[in-house]
This record gives sequence, C-alpha cells and structure tokens, in this order.
Amino acid sequence: MIKSILLTSIFQKYLKNRDIRNFKNNIFYYLFFRIIRNFLVHDIILNIYNFKIYGSIKKNKTSYFLLKKCEFGDYHELKTIKKFSNKNKLIFIDCGCNYGFYSFYAASLSERNKIISIEASKDTSKEFIKNQNLNSFKNVIFFNNAVSNSTDENVSFYESLNDWESSQTHNNFEFSSELKVKSIKIDSLLQENSLFDYVVIIKLDVEGNEINVIKGALEVIKKLEPLIIIEFSKYIFENQDNIDYLKNFLNKYNYSIYDTNYNKKNLKNILEMLKNLQKRYKTIGNFYLIKNSSKNLTTFLSNE
Repeated sequence: MIKSILLTSIFQKYLKNRDIRNFKNNIFYYLFFRIIRNFLVHDIILNIYNFKIYGSIKKNKTSYFLLKKCEFGDYHELKTIKKFSNKNKLIFIDCGCNYGFYSFYAASLSERNKIISIEASKDTSKEFIKNQNLNSFKNVIFFNNAVSNSTDENVSFYESLNDWESSQTHNNFEFSSELKVKSIKIDSLLQENSLFDYVVIIKLDVEGNEINVIKGALEVIKKLEPLIIIEFSKYIFENQDNIDYLKNFLNKYNYSIYDTNYNKKNLKNILEMLKNLQKRYKTIGNFYLIKNSSKNLTTFLSNE
C-alpha cells in the first residue's frame, strides 16, 4: 500500500482546531476517512474536550477508535470525574492509563487536580509520553510500572499485539513479548503527599490484576475512602481467591458496587453478568466501588 504525505496533510488540516466529536454521524467524514485511512503516513493530532491526543492510524491501538468513531465513550465515567472535580481538588490515579485519555481529561478539568498515571507496557508508555508532550499540563506525573500490591519487584508483563489487552496476569491474546517491569503500589506513591484536601479517585483497568492493586492501596482506602472506577472482567474472577477477597473487602471497608445507571449491585450480580457473557467477550465494563454513607457517595448520586 502506497502511503501519501499529501493525503495525510489534507486530513490533518481538515480536522485542525475542531473537536473530533463534532464529526460523529458526519457521513462525509466517515467516507473520507474510510477512503484514505490506509494511505495515512503518521498518527493524527486530534482535539477532544479540552486537550489534544494522537489518533493512531494502526488498528491495534486503542486510540485508533477516536478516528474511527469520533468519540471516546465512557460518558458516565467522564461525567462523574467532572462532577467531583467541580466540587473538590482531585488526586486521580489512572492505573492502566494506556495512551492517557482519562489522565488528560482529568488534568484538563482543573490545574488544582493532581494526576498519577501508571502504565506497564513499554510500547504503550511511548504513546502516553507523545500525548503528554502535545499538551502543557503540569499536573500529570507518569510511571512506567506495573501497579500491584508490591513495590520495586521485577514482575512479568505480557505485551499483546493489541494494546488494550496487555496484562500481568495472563497472555490469552495475540502474544507479542514478555518483559520484566518494576512493580509499584498506590500506598507507596501517595505516602509523601498531603492528601486530606483532595478527593481521591482510582481508575483500575489492568486486565485481571485489579484485586492486587486494591491490596496495595489499603492504607489510602482506610484513610481517604477513594471512589474506585473498576473494569470487571472474567480475568479477575477466574481466581476464586479474588472473589473471596473482594467479598471480604466490601464488607470490611463498608464499600458497595454501583453501575453506570446508579444502580446498586452485589458481587453475585456481577458474577452472573460475567457468566452470561458470550464466550468472545471478557468484560462487562466499568463499575464503581464507593464507601457507604460517605461524602463521595452523596456526590456520586447527586444530579449536579
């Protein structure tokens, strides 16, 4: 396939200074992109919300879908983060940050917010740094580590050809490579910070290692009662120990599960939803873990 610098330049100019979401349902855009996508030479700089991001021209990159669909999605999660940011200063901990959408979105909401972004994949980390360099945020700190329940341990990490699948816990995908990455835990990251002026939000999307991340954040959870955004997948609950641990965690720390429609769920509901998934699907999407009778729950359930 012959690549075209000219077509790439025309497409970049077409998108310049326009939020990519404005092209959603635009028939001309979809036709134009479909015709030229295989001729593009390099990634395309996109505007979305109040920041810039590279839309990858490679289909095995998560950011390709920004070009394909003209949206990021996760509307409820983004709305929730904005709701909290409007009322408080945030420490937003983005575990499995990938190319950085959540991180840069949270950073763009307020200069007062502090963003800690963690990504184990060395390849995907390069995508994050490229996007960080596109923006002028001074409130984002990035770590190329495997977030878990230990710090400074060499752990195995399995790179997938598709950047949304790489994992510490399994390699049930088109395997690319195995590498050693230093581990880090949330309690170690935050121990030097004065946190009581902030609301803490933890986002977990680490392809099956979510329970270990929670184990490494118990001091923060006990002291600061963070809101946790967690992707529930089959990979988490293939291990009975994880099921038992999460059940005990919810009881001990007085947390509950909510879906993106503000419905309260129990662990049995989650396991049933995962069991009923078609075989080719591995996840039921994002849910929230929130401490009962907390200010965070009040804010979460508010209509603001």
